[in-house]
Amino acid sequence: MTIESKLFDLCIDESPPRNEPLVAKFKRSFAFPVLSKLSPFNISKTGSYLSANKNVILQKYGAEAENDIVSILEKLDTLIADISNNKPFRELNSDNIDVKIWNKVLDDFSDQDGNRPTWLYTNWLYSECYIHRRIFEAFETSTLLKNYDPFFEQKMNALIHCEDAMDILGKFLIKYFNKNDVLLKNLREDIPKIIKCALWGNRCDLSQTGGDAIAQTESPLDLVNSLQPLMLTDESSKIVDFLLTSLNESNDNKILDIILDNAGYELFTDLCLADYLITYRLVNTVRFHGKAIPWFVSDVTIQDFTATINYTAQKSKSETLKELGKRWEAYFKSGQWIFESEQFWTLPFNFGQMKSLDNDLYSKLSQSFLIIFKGDLNYRKLVGDVFWEPTVPFSQAVGSFKPSKLLALRTLKSDITCGLPEGLAEDISKNDPDWLKIGKYAVIHVDGF
Repeated sequence: MTIESKLFDLCIDESPPRNEPLVAKFKRSFAFPVLSKLSPFNISKTGSYLSANKNVILQKYGAEAENDIVSILEKLDTLIADISNNKPFRELNSDNIDVKIWNKVLDDFSDQDGNRPTWLYTNWLYSECYIHRRIFEAFETSTLLKNYDPFFEQKMNALIHCEDAMDILGKFLIKYFNKNDVLLKNLREDIPKIIKCALWGNRCDLSQTGGDAIAQTESPLDLVNSLQPLMLTDESSKIVDFLLTSLNESNDNKILDIILDNAGYELFTDLCLADYLITYRLVNTVRFHGKAIPWFVSDVTIQDFTATINYTAQKSKSETLKELGKRWEAYFKSGQWIFESEQFWTLPFNFGQMKSLDNDLYSKLSQSFLIIFKGDLNYRKLVGDVFWEPTVPFSQAVGSFKPSKLLALRTLKSDITCGLPEGLAEDISKNDPDWLKIGKYAVIHVDGF
């Protein structure tokens, strides 16, 4: 019997209720197939990767690491069994600084009789984050593999697989940067292209494939044009107006915060966007926010970030990419680029809770000139992981989270969406019933403009 069939009898064969947080017990929700299929697949794939790379790991960490591998595999198998049997969540057991917070959340989600939440019946955002926190727990409670990222090699392979597309975008930027006569009209035409390159880079998401690389071989700039009909909401013109107006202001403290999503090709496009905005003084400083621990298979950690820049500057086949990478190294040395990995990004909270739970982070983001949120999970957290009516305005869905001006770049990979024109969702559903979940369509939403 498969996990899906075990869980199926415990669920309701209905769509989730509108304007409520997603819960996996509704069979026609995005959450149910992820819980019953994709998450167990990703957990199993993590174990398979460990087993397949056992000899390499032992060479690096020593023969004693074999006990760690056996222990980690057992814990991953236990996690899959817990999901398949809809077992109550348990406390986390490690000395990591976030464990007290996670265990407090567990208490908060338990009922008055002390019954703990289960996979199917509690908020999906919490359940999904808890899965990935349990994966990390399997490693951090080992002896020699505490800081081992089982996804790192897959993320770097995903980057290398896309080098041809990276080279095309790199050549465009380097040629552009070497011009002496870039006019305001050129910026107005090209800012949306660079933003959309970063947007569509989000299609290369390893959590959707269990770590298998998605090769990006097309010209990113051609892709932007061909994919424009798949943009369901495009508010990029508001960003362009805002950025170009700011050129006339005497402000040397224009901080851009980018809340990162995936490593690999998507991160490369994010770095290209940051370079472009720095080069033309549209911003002065860029703070990149990544994850403190391996997260959702492909999310960016400091190891991914530094390795990506190092690969681009030192190891890529293209001299253009090496030139680009050396620019990025210089930005870090000068302090114009900063990488941060605040704990909040790997906790099971939506962003509307940030001000009360991490006021220091909220205050930091309030200094920002503009905040860019990448990807599906960040979007879900922005709008509370609520199954909104598609026409509910983005600003309404975001609610009280207003630290600064917000820009969300997202390809749709879950059934959470909002801010769409009247009737559009119904029209697309007629010909493309899975349109919300497959990364085919995209939105650019803004708030605070």
